[in-house]
Amino acid sequence: MAIISSYPVILPQLADQVLGSNNVDSYGDPVPNNPTVQYTIKSVKTLIDQHYSQKLFSSNLSAVTPGNNDIGSILVFPNTITSSTSVTIDAAGKVTFADTGSYTIQQIYYAQATSGTNIQLNFKTIQDGVTQIGSTTTTSFLSNSSTSKHRIDITSFVDITVSGTFYHFWIQNPEDGGLGSLQPQTIAAAWGTDAPSAQLIITKLV
Repeated sequence: MAIISSYPVILPQLADQVLGSNNVDSYGDPVPNNPTVQYTIKSVKTLIDQHYSQKLFSSNLSAVTPGNNDIGSILVFPNTITSSTSVTIDAAGKVTFADTGSYTIQQIYYAQATSGTNIQLNFKTIQDGVTQIGSTTTTSFLSNSSTSKHRIDITSFVDITVSGTFYHFWIQNPEDGGLGSLQPQTIAAAWGTDAPSAQLIITKLV
């Protein structure tokens, strides 16, 4: 084989091919012996051009008050729902991933308390009804008959490897603190839409 530097330099076309080593398969598993293969420029471009596409948007325009206890409750997002074949949500807040892949999950909440001096709200994500995904997120704040709202923004990146995997998103109001809740915000109709108490946005890398 000639020295690579001796070959002419030209502008590549999408149908052209390059050599490479196949190290992993489409599931991310190692490929034995790393065989040498050809890749089209078009396929390389497609891989590089991956982007996140929204697969689910859901929100809640009602107050959410989990109560003071150490059990917590599952969050639901029943008012505005836009879903896809990749990700769906039911009336009980169960989010099911029909397609495997890499996802970003964004949870946005607006916390409020009108009484109490030690307000704490905790959030967690449970997979398949058993396993907690990631760490618990918490917010603590003081309240004195205030209607001010505290924004909680939780963003996580997950790899779904099994079709049919499902998530529930939980909220807890510990019994040793004041009573906190999630509250919507009314916006003047001439300016925009009301701000929901809770939003769930899921995008997929495609």
